[in-house]
Amino acid sequence: MKLKVDAAQILIVDAGAQYGKVITRRIEELGIKTIFLPLETTLATISQHSSSLKGVIISGGPGVGSVEAAHQLQETVFKLNLPILGICFGNQIVAAAYGSTIGATAAREDGQFRIRVDTASPLFSGMKEEQDVLITHGYGIAQLGQDLVPIAQSDLCIQGVQHRSKPIYGVQFHPEVDLTTNGRLILRNYCYQICNIEMKAAIQNRQMLCMEEIRKSAKDRTVIALLSGGVDSTVLAALLTKALGPERVLAIHIDNGLMRKNESTLVVDSLKEIGLNVKRVECGYRFLNGKTWVTGQYNKAQLSDCLNKVIDPELKRKIIGDVFMQVMGEMMEELEQEKYVLAQGTLAPDLIESGSLLSSSHADTIKTHHNDSPLAREFRKQGKIIEPLQTFYKDEVRELGRELNLPADLVNRHPFPGPGLAPRIICQVDLFAWYLENYNDLNNRLNLICQYHRHKDTQSQMLNSLEAQLSGTNREFLLSLATQPPVYPTLLPIRTVGVQGDGRSYSYGVGFSQDLGSPVNWECLSRLARIVTMLCPNINRCCYIFGDKVDSAMRDITPTLLSPSTVERLREADAAATDVMREKGMLDKISQMPVVLIPLHFDRDCRHMPSTQHSVVLRPFITQDFMTGIAALPG
Repeated sequence: MKLKVDAAQILIVDAGAQYGKVITRRIEELGIKTIFLPLETTLATISQHSSSLKGVIISGGPGVGSVEAAHQLQETVFKLNLPILGICFGNQIVAAAYGSTIGATAAREDGQFRIRVDTASPLFSGMKEEQDVLITHGYGIAQLGQDLVPIAQSDLCIQGVQHRSKPIYGVQFHPEVDLTTNGRLILRNYCYQICNIEMKAAIQNRQMLCMEEIRKSAKDRTVIALLSGGVDSTVLAALLTKALGPERVLAIHIDNGLMRKNESTLVVDSLKEIGLNVKRVECGYRFLNGKTWVTGQYNKAQLSDCLNKVIDPELKRKIIGDVFMQVMGEMMEELEQEKYVLAQGTLAPDLIESGSLLSSSHADTIKTHHNDSPLAREFRKQGKIIEPLQTFYKDEVRELGRELNLPADLVNRHPFPGPGLAPRIICQVDLFAWYLENYNDLNNRLNLICQYHRHKDTQSQMLNSLEAQLSGTNREFLLSLATQPPVYPTLLPIRTVGVQGDGRSYSYGVGFSQDLGSPVNWECLSRLARIVTMLCPNINRCCYIFGDKVDSAMRDITPTLLSPSTVERLREADAAATDVMREKGMLDKISQMPVVLIPLHFDRDCRHMPSTQHSVVLRPFITQDFMTGIAALPG
């Protein structure tokens, strides 16, 4: 049962957060309606809703111009005289509006950290002093304005503020995500205690709302459901069938040649078992040779290289998404177009990560999803696509699937990207210039971090810089590594996509290795990984290299492009890893485990033998919302 409030609304000001729509979801789970407006919305527009507004939340975002944003909002939401809660970048806006100075912190904080909160503040009512929260920033409050008091603190900076006399608050962390353990309670306190919204009980049936939307959008047309094979498109097909009847739903599975082992056959067979008529279209060759339009020299549009020659992961996704829509467009041309409409299982996170204007007008593009490619957006503008699940998150879709009585093995399947295995193959043909130019400095810094207990008494500019960034607890932890088997860091000559500070990062990875036979302390390595990404802004991912220690620089790679043989190699590795998880009963315990093929050859003498093989990376992940989560550590 969800709580519902008849008139009260919370205004969410969108500053470009990756989690902006998650804030909306969390507030609406409390039964409170929300209005989601961009940062630059005028006071006149906001005032149209002022009679029902009870509070304002300013979202996070990738920006650093908090002073400019504060001046902008002082002319709009700050004039409403309503309670305000700023989150992440929104916290910096609140702080800047009341005279605080914002600046770069000594080190980045990206991940789950333990902070201390003032439990006397209404925002933290009913909570313990120590809280685990998700922090994603490199900027913070350098000097606090006199009208504000601190109500939360991490080792590096102020994590929360409160106005001395007004109901205005800010938190540097993200209360809306699952990695902030008591985040829902914080938002609940804000809405019910600070905004004084009254609670009333009601039940909201989202399945009925979805079916009403489908019938309204489809009118008398037949719907072509685009099925990638994941839980999202499966639930979509079942929902369409229930709303319109099987005779008005044509389910099409496009096999792009990049699926997991036997995936397409499994998809078609399992959907037929629940009464859906599915047509399979095989076009692997078409995808590998697909192209898309890109901005070239002098800002002129030009065709990209073929997919099988592309290295940039974002361009790979755009090509696959556009070819997907091209294939569907051609199929519709063969039909009487006015009698058909497309449908796809787009979810809220797809739009958020793709930087879609449907989710935010300021958010960074993290990765383009196949259902939100440039061509998909054009189809959407033309009203050619129905997307009834675009406000849902993965866990909600699974719950909807259970309500539709779909088999458990379909509902609980591990998520798989629409572009298939393509994003999980790191393509590269040569070393990046930055890597060659900065390898020595960054590798020396990595060694200094991992062997801090040996170098702490030496004198060097690099050590002085490191000392200035280290908090007391992190310094104690690095000193404690003296009692652990040595960890050898290796800067990897490949780049991976990640999220840091609400923005997309495309940075380098680090591999930790140890002497053969050394016991592995996974908790210790996990803590070390967080410190490395804090102190080294050009690194966004850490992994553990099994086998003997890597004691020489990785000065070459195995040239890799998206060829059929490379795809097949990853397909077999992915199948083997999935089989092991199934045998060990881990499919329900691990939310997702992407298996990634990287162009690195470790089992060799790097000084005398070239890189000729690939390595496989396993990324076991635990999450509830499939927006944030933690690594699933062995044991």
